[in-house]
Amino acid sequence: MKGLKAISAIVVLSFMVISQKANAQIPGIDIKPQIQLPIETLQIESTPNPNSREDARKAQAYFKKGIELFEAGKLNEAIQAFNEVIKIQPNNQYAYFFRGVSYLKLKKYQQAKLDLDKSIVLDNSISYSYYFRGITNYLLGNKNSAITDLQTAAKLFEKDENTRMAKKSRDVIQYIRNA
Repeated sequence: MKGLKAISAIVVLSFMVISQKANAQIPGIDIKPQIQLPIETLQIESTPNPNSREDARKAQAYFKKGIELFEAGKLNEAIQAFNEVIKIQPNNQYAYFFRGVSYLKLKKYQQAKLDLDKSIVLDNSISYSYYFRGITNYLLGNKNSAITDLQTAAKLFEKDENTRMAKKSRDVIQYIRNA
């Protein structure tokens, strides 16, 4: 019987997530926030298979490598590492999130949106998933969807007591409404 098993992997990541080039697409709005995203668990499938622990270790190693590549700006390589995580753990919401943000930075907006959608389906409490999907929706020309996502992000940021990002989300909403 397959179930979900949480592996504790408390990792605090701090990095810039959107390049200066993407920032230029929404003038006057800083869309490159400093993320302090605690990744508390990685979701893995648990099976009676003795290889499942080894798979979990492999997924963690690929995830860590993906984050390092992402931070170094090696986005295509980061995407490949997150692909490996997803092969092993198809329900890893953070692998989809970081792959989606990597695609966003590469201006591959459709792919970014698909991954951010999947991240939200797997875990609808990740405020940054809504924030970046809102940015992606705006860049794809979907203003109403962008505003809805950014409103959800602002509420989640408020709930997490991240008032700076809540304000940033509302500022982007205001920009979109005036665009």
